[in-house]
Amino acid sequence: MNTSRPIYLLIDGTYYSDDHCLIVYRAENLRRTIFYRFAAHEDQNEIAADLLSIRDLGYDVIGVTTDGGDNIIRAVQYVFPDVPRQRCVIHVQRECLASITQKPRYPETRLFRNIVLQLSDVYTVNDKLWWLNVYSNWVEENEEYVFQKAVIPQTHQEYYVHNDLRKAYIHLKRALPNLFTYIDHPGVPKTTNALEAFFGHIKDQIRSHRGLAESRVDNFVKWYLFFNDEKKRKIE
Repeated sequence: MNTSRPIYLLIDGTYYSDDHCLIVYRAENLRRTIFYRFAAHEDQNEIAADLLSIRDLGYDVIGVTTDGGDNIIRAVQYVFPDVPRQRCVIHVQRECLASITQKPRYPETRLFRNIVLQLSDVYTVNDKLWWLNVYSNWVEENEEYVFQKAVIPQTHQEYYVHNDLRKAYIHLKRALPNLFTYIDHPGVPKTTNALEAFFGHIKDQIRSHRGLAESRVDNFVKWYLFFNDEKKRKIE
């Protein structure tokens, strides 16, 4: 394989237990896993080391798509500070919607939920400008409402009245700088869905082999990754 080819890198991790994680690095335009690691958790230094290894192998990383994991983001920024980075839109939607109910009680939250859902409809520059305008108008009208506080009379302790909405709003705001990279840099994947589907398939296979020890699960995954890659080589 010619490892000097430019690649769009997807990075994501999945846990098999509380302290057992598989981190996969996929070249989306090659549709191939190029690196993986078993770890106790998503460690920033380990991920940075993996990225340096990928670079040293000769891969030209021209775009990176990740979820919102802080350690993954910091590692990518350290190794590839000038490479366009995309936050997985599906992860952002999922995290925002997890903080609020499916049928919010208040109109401000219902509008915010619709704005988050409408991220799925953004494909072009015009779509992006339209979405940003809707979002900006909502922020202008509701940001004070989002951070509204009240006081518990008995303890005089302050709390956020709309804390669920506040958490969702902060998550979206932090993701915003890297939310539309796929539009400004065509080719950068919008989501890490390819890896999520891949993880789901692996877990289905593991479930069909219940009772495997942790070390054997690792070996199973290694062989699965190897044969999956070999099959794609033969197709090419």
